[in-house]
Amino acid sequence: MDEIARINREITTREKAEGALYTIPWLNLDVPALTACRNGKGPLPSPYDNDPVDQLMMADVNGKKVLLLAGGGGQQSAVFCLLGASVTVLDLTPGQLEADSTAAKHYGYPIELIEGDMRDLSCLPSAHFDRVYQPISTLYVPDLKVVYEGVSRVLKQGGLYFSDYCFPGLYLAYDIRWDGEAYTLRIASPYRHGAVLEDGTGKFSLSKGEFLGEFNHLLSEIINGLLKSGFRLRGLWESPHPAKMIDPDKLQPGSEEHRNQFIPFGISIVVEKGKLRCSS
Repeated sequence: MDEIARINREITTREKAEGALYTIPWLNLDVPALTACRNGKGPLPSPYDNDPVDQLMMADVNGKKVLLLAGGGGQQSAVFCLLGASVTVLDLTPGQLEADSTAAKHYGYPIELIEGDMRDLSCLPSAHFDRVYQPISTLYVPDLKVVYEGVSRVLKQGGLYFSDYCFPGLYLAYDIRWDGEAYTLRIASPYRHGAVLEDGTGKFSLSKGEFLGEFNHLLSEIINGLLKSGFRLRGLWESPHPAKMIDPDKLQPGSEEHRNQFIPFGISIVVEKGKLRCSS
C-alpha cells in the first residue's frame, strides 16, 4: 500500500473500533419484504422506495452482478443480496469485509469479498457488472479519473454507477455555527482541488498543516470527469435529499440534524455507461 491507502485504512479501522455507523452490519432487514420484491410480488420496501438513488440502483437487480466499491460494512451488500443480486465487495479494510461476511452468514447468502484499493480494479473482469455502488469514499483519492476509468472498464454498457461526494466548498467550512437566527460559515481556504489539511487549531486548509487523509474535489472535476470517462448523467441529488427534510422547528437548533435541513453535506450522483451523442 502507498501512503494514501495506509492512511485510509487507518482511518476506517479506527472509526470501526469507535463504532461508526457505517461499519455496523445491517442484521435486522425486512427479509420477507425484500424477498417479495426479488420475486416480483411486491415493491421495493421502505426506506429504499423513497430514495431516488435506491429506486434506480436497486430496481430489477435479481440475477444481476453488483460491485460494492469501497463499500464494505455489511450494509448495502446485504440489501442487494436479499434482492437476488450476485454481489462482490471490494474494500481496503479487512474489518469492513468481515462485517459483510457476518451479514452474509446471518442471512445465508453467498458473497465475494476482495481486499483491494478502489484505484486498482485490475483483478476484476471487463464489462462484468450491471451496477457499481459506491458509498462516500472518493474523498480518500487525489485523482477521480483513476477510479472512474476503472469503474467504466468493469461496468457493462448501459450499467449504472452510483457514488456519494462531499458538497464542494462547504466541505472546507471549518466552522458552521448557529448564532440564534441563522447558520454562519467560516471558510479559510480558496475553492480549489487539494489535500485537506488541519492547521492545529481545528481549521481546514489546502496549503499548510497535517494531512487528514481526505481530498477536496470540485463539482466541475466530479461531473466532467464522469462525462470524459464514458458516462452520462442519470440523476444528481443533494444529501440529505430535500424530499426527506424534517420540519426544523421540531429539531434542536445547532444540532447536526437541524443543520442538515439548511446546509447539504453531500451530493449523490447516478450515471450510466454510454456517452451521449453530440450533435454538430
